[in-house]
Amino acid sequence: MKSFETLIGTTTRATLQQDYRIKRVISRIVPVSTLDHIEFCRLEGGRLRLTVDSAAWVARLRFSERHIIDILRQERLDIHTVSFHVSPAEEPAVRTTRRKPNGGSDAAARALAALANTVDSVATEPQGGDNAAAVHSQRTAGRKPTRANAARKKRHQVESQNARRLRYELLKLAKTLRQS
Repeated sequence: MKSFETLIGTTTRATLQQDYRIKRVISRIVPVSTLDHIEFCRLEGGRLRLTVDSAAWVARLRFSERHIIDILRQERLDIHTVSFHVSPAEEPAVRTTRRKPNGGSDAAARALAALANTVDSVATEPQGGDNAAAVHSQRTAGRKPTRANAARKKRHQVESQNARRLRYELLKLAKTLRQS
């Protein structure tokens, strides 16, 4: 059986040795718990590339960035900047739990149905009540419709349409509550 050393190439071996050397120097600066989250270190053209397992560790290591650069320069490594990269240690688990539907009560369903009927009756009633509409129609009998009357009529149509939609949605919700 071949040894690990014979299976990897010289460039890979040099990169691993450089990673080990940089981690050894960084271990003098940062706590051991932080060092465990640094997955890989590499020097590329004066830039130290640190790969960590979560963005939280990037934030913590940024506080030591200047100190890391100074110490690595003392070790005769040509370094000018540090770039941080995140490589999660493992794929996040897929959520398998589902939210249980809330059981609807019959009282809530009845209240919604009653509200739907109230909305419907209020929407069909002209503004000011039936008596006000009768008085207004007597006063305006024989006159041409004005812009204000046309706008009022249009507004009433829109309000009625909206009320019908609201009533429909309330009744649909009441039905859903009764079924659950």
